[in-house]
Amino acid sequence: MALRVVVLGQVPATLPEQLAHLPASLDVSVLGYHADSTSARAALSPVPDIALVSAELADMSGFAFVQSLSPSERPTAIVFASSREEDAVHAFELQATDFVPVPVVADRLSDAITRARQQVLQVALLRTADELQRLIGEANASGNLELGALFTRASSNGHANGNGNGNGHAPAATIEQEESADARRRKRASGQSTGTLIPSTPWRAARNTEHSLARFTRDEAEEPVLDLTQDDGGRASSGHGDARPLRVLVREGRRTRFVPLSDVDWFEADGNYILVHAAGEKYRTRGTITAIESALDPRQFVRIHRRIVVNMDRVREMSPLPGGDGLLMLGNGSTLRLSRTYRSRVR
Repeated sequence: MALRVVVLGQVPATLPEQLAHLPASLDVSVLGYHADSTSARAALSPVPDIALVSAELADMSGFAFVQSLSPSERPTAIVFASSREEDAVHAFELQATDFVPVPVVADRLSDAITRARQQVLQVALLRTADELQRLIGEANASGNLELGALFTRASSNGHANGNGNGNGHAPAATIEQEESADARRRKRASGQSTGTLIPSTPWRAARNTEHSLARFTRDEAEEPVLDLTQDDGGRASSGHGDARPLRVLVREGRRTRFVPLSDVDWFEADGNYILVHAAGEKYRTRGTITAIESALDPRQFVRIHRRIVVNMDRVREMSPLPGGDGLLMLGNGSTLRLSRTYRSRVR
């Protein structure tokens, strides 16, 4: 899957050559360089996979430009570049995938594009899983769609909706069929076996990811649960006394999900709601960050900001920032700001 990259803003003269010499395994296709906001916005239609954005465009700041983008205009991954270290804080406040210091070091650029690629593939895979689930539900309701047609449609729809705005592309599904559709129909008519349809590895991974977020077995029904929707802001329930919760209950309209805490990357306050970031998905439910902090094991779930509690099992690196703040790099490539107020809690 070739990554479609656009470069926006006033970038170092060495950057085109550095991008051209990225490892072939990253499979990068640079679509163009755009210095001002007008041409930069035009370059986002169709939406690319990755935008490499300078802190300064010719007519406005790169941060203001990204902030002005609507969700349908925003690329799946954004990497900022700046000569000012303090700009890293602003970059990650805008949910950037990574921040590259200028002058640009080739290895650091390669690391940033690698993280961006991981994010693009993960988002595409999860959207394909969602599309597959929808199509299977449609097939069950209508009773007249063959599984092979489902995989074909999910693949094409995932390609059209890979980045959530109709302009991306998702990993294609490969369907291995033992016989043609006509042969299968003839065998069904005669009562013979019709063979099998085997989805490729990306499809299996997508289905496993979806199932991991929703698994709820009879044994798990006895586990303590963190319910953030209670009047007290959150509590562990199930008759286990003071036992720490193992799952978090998330209500989405009429749906209820039981998300294993082992899948959670971090919790983020959003007004009167909590965003639960888990296995590449994001769930929004009522609750407070204080309730989460008090209910969970403080050795594993640590508050790093007034709005964020992170699963320390996910943290891979910590880098200092000016003023005493820091950046935490998670195993999935996400980055979170560590406030100096909470820095002593991270060991």
